Amino acid sequence: MSGVPEADEAIGCGINGADHGNYSNVMVFEYDHEQRDLTALAELICSGEIPPKMAEDIDLRKFTNMSTPLFKPSFDRVESECMRVYEERKLEIKEFLGAFNGQISLSVDRLRYKTYRFCGHYLCLSASFIDENWKLRNWVLYCHSLSNPLDDFLKVLEGWGFGNKVSTLTMTNADHGDCPELIEFVETHIQEKKKLEVSRQLVHVYCCGEMISQMVQDAFDKIKDIIDKVLKLYSTKSLPLWYLTNSKLKHAVELWSKGEFSSKYVTDSSDVPSPEEWKKVEGVCKIVESIYEVSSALFESKPLTANVFLYHLHELRDILTQISITDSDSFNGAIVEGMLTRFDKYWNDMFMLLAIASALDPRLKLKYVEFVSMRLNGMEGSLQVADVLGAIHKLYDDYLIRFPVKENFMRYSSCSGLDTEMESSPPNQVNHTLNVLQDYHQFIQLGIQSTKKSELDCYLEEPVIHGSPDFDVLTWWSTADAKYPTLSRMARDFLAIPVSLATSYEAFYSKPRPADESLVCLKPDLMNALMCTRSWSCKH
Repeated sequence: MSGVPEADEAIGCGINGADHGNYSNVMVFEYDHEQRDLTALAELICSGEIPPKMAEDIDLRKFTNMSTPLFKPSFDRVESECMRVYEERKLEIKEFLGAFNGQISLSVDRLRYKTYRFCGHYLCLSASFIDENWKLRNWVLYCHSLSNPLDDFLKVLEGWGFGNKVSTLTMTNADHGDCPELIEFVETHIQEKKKLEVSRQLVHVYCCGEMISQMVQDAFDKIKDIIDKVLKLYSTKSLPLWYLTNSKLKHAVELWSKGEFSSKYVTDSSDVPSPEEWKKVEGVCKIVESIYEVSSALFESKPLTANVFLYHLHELRDILTQISITDSDSFNGAIVEGMLTRFDKYWNDMFMLLAIASALDPRLKLKYVEFVSMRLNGMEGSLQVADVLGAIHKLYDDYLIRFPVKENFMRYSSCSGLDTEMESSPPNQVNHTLNVLQDYHQFIQLGIQSTKKSELDCYLEEPVIHGSPDFDVLTWWSTADAKYPTLSRMARDFLAIPVSLATSYEAFYSKPRPADESLVCLKPDLMNALMCTRSWSCKH
């Protein structure tokens, strides 16, 4: 009888002995190490370090110390382990957000996808907040096809259990009209659970990146036929990022100025723009280039917090206004006027929120809001400033009620200039007069307390600071937390509001941003799991 059947028979009959014991230990050892390696692989995929479809082919030893170098799990096993890791981390995240002592800003982004079979859109729900270490977080909570009923979307949001912490909702202008149920959900939780006196301007946040992209697209649409001719000369189609389209047009204008596109170099001269058309392209390029310079400085800010938007947008409006004045009778002037119409609507809708966030920047404070308002609206600007100041005080008073802080009078002595010696007990008191003197000094202290200035008053009255180019507002507030405990809590909530759904180069898409191609081909649940865990990985 051969050795193999005997080994199988021994294992099947449960033969005792050292050899069998060692064999069993080896089997358990290999299983434990395979499971550990499978978990390690799933965690790499969930963090985005390895594309999911490469799990079966990649040499895993390059990424981790695999216990079993020849370990090649099936994709089904990898998928199951990724889902297990997701569910485990989801519980941790849910527990963290449930215990989080702050406000959470929601955002809903639309991502487009296209496969060889079909195309469509995903809705991606995210939560933005600044954690207790003053780090800005943006965590995806749910991402599914737009074909899914919105009721499912709301059930998922309700299931996270932090509705009483929701403060704002950021969406594109189009999605604000397409998702009224989601807006109603947020408003209901804010009004019924928070009981916070805020206007709709502080609840509905419109995407700044979308507004700027639409301004640029409006300009491109005015010369669409000319742009088509120019791109045809390059044998290319329209580009998804508007700054790339503008770069291509600028390059074409430079070549035209050098005579590169004269009729002798082009087979069909009707495909070449006329000199008048080239001038229109040149003018639009200059306008868009000015917009890009401001937008690039804005969207490349790290971290991109709400305080930086007002002064960048103010700069953008100044540039557009200057162009409209100098080119008031030209084609360019008409384009800029259209841009300003769209810009001013956004400015008016978002001014209150952006002004409050700007006031919470120690480099700007309320003085900058006053400067902007008076510059744009003249004497009427003072009314706007008063509205902003009133809103800040209402918010601050609400924070004092909801998050009471045992104030230390000495903390404000430098601001109020009050004498603090009355706080000390008088020496050599006689016992029988102790109570009377204590009552007297409490009476005096109440008079001092009533004139003491609040954190907010002290902060606004102190001079603005001159920040360096690498100034980090979150670092500043983290160090000022002890001096302004209530105001810093308010700043932490407001600075986290996502005023733009996209940052960096992704803010320049003319259409909804594309979803990750390595994820759209997966099953919906796995795709959702990886979108979430990749955004959560920064927590660990």
